[in-house]
Amino acid sequence: MIYHINRVKVKASATPVQIEAALESWRYLGRSVPSVKSFIVGRDHGGDFQYSAVFAVEDLDGLFEYLTHPATYRTDHLGLNLAEDLHIFDVSDDDDPELNAKIQELHRRRNELNPEVAAMLADVPTYHGAGVSD
Repeated sequence: MIYHINRVKVKASATPVQIEAALESWRYLGRSVPSVKSFIVGRDHGGDFQYSAVFAVEDLDGLFEYLTHPATYRTDHLGLNLAEDLHIFDVSDDDDPELNAKIQELHRRRNELNPEVAAMLADVPTYHGAGVSD
């Protein structure tokens, strides 16, 4: 299993309506992407982030489907401009020593396939995530 995790601190200028629309878009994503086996969207407890979402997929093919699904791009368009601090990462119980490189490559390919989203990620004031150079 691969757990794709998003943690976000929203900008002070984000309205409650905008925030709820972005959270609902995450929920819709979890319900819509066939490879998502389970998900949770909610308040983040225990850090400087306000909200988090975790999406469980079975394998790399499922992760790439999630990353490139129209519902994911829709969520990007709704939410990335609201993010002040965004961390995106993946956790897995797979012991493949090459898994990190494979996951990084999927994120890199996703950004290459959709330069508009890559540009929106670059505009997030603080972003740490797979597929980009720090």
